[in-house]
Amino acid sequence: MSDIIDSIKDGANQVLSNIDQQGHIRSALDGLRSQWSEVERRRHVNQLTGQIKSLQEETKRLTEALGLQVLSLYDAGKITHVELTRLCERIDELREEVETHKAELAQLKEQASPSADPQPAAQALAGQRTVVRLRCPKCKAIVPEGSGFCPSCGVKLKMPQASSASAVRFCATCGAQMSADARFCPVCGHASGTG
Repeated sequence: MSDIIDSIKDGANQVLSNIDQQGHIRSALDGLRSQWSEVERRRHVNQLTGQIKSLQEETKRLTEALGLQVLSLYDAGKITHVELTRLCERIDELREEVETHKAELAQLKEQASPSADPQPAAQALAGQRTVVRLRCPKCKAIVPEGSGFCPSCGVKLKMPQASSASAVRFCATCGAQMSADARFCPVCGHASGTG
C-alpha cells in the first residue's frame, strides 16, 4: 500500500513540475488522472486476484467433499456410472498398493533393527491420533463412531466391547497400544503375529 502512495506522490511531483509558469495545468491534471487510474487498476487487480484465490480454495474444498461422497457411495455399492466406477476402482487399487508398501516398509524397519527399543517411537506417536473409519458390514457405508445402526441401510451394528487392561498389548515395531485381538498395528500396520 505504501508503494502505491509513494507512486502517487512521485506522479504528483512529476505532474506539478510540468505546470508551466502561465498556469496551464491541463497536462498536470491529465498526469494526475493517469496516476489515479493506475492506482485504481492495481487495486482492482488485487481485489480480483483475492476473489479468484478464494473461489479456487472453495472449489477445491467442495471437490474433495464430492470425492469423499462418491467414494462412500461406491463402497456402499450404489455407484453404477462407468466413469465414476473406474475412478473408484483405481482408488481401491491405490489403497491396496499403499497397504502393500506399508507392509513392506514395516518388514524393512523390522529387519534394520530387530532389537531396537520401541518406546521412543511410541512416545513420538503419543500425540498423533489414528483415524479409523468404521464401515457397515452389510452395505459398506461409512458409519459414524458410536452408531448403533447404519445410517445408510439401517442394519443394527455390533457395538465394540470395552477392552480390559489385560486385553491391551503394544506393537513390537512402533510401541503403539493395540487390543489383544488385533492382527495388525493400527499405527504402523505391522502384523502382530497373533490370530
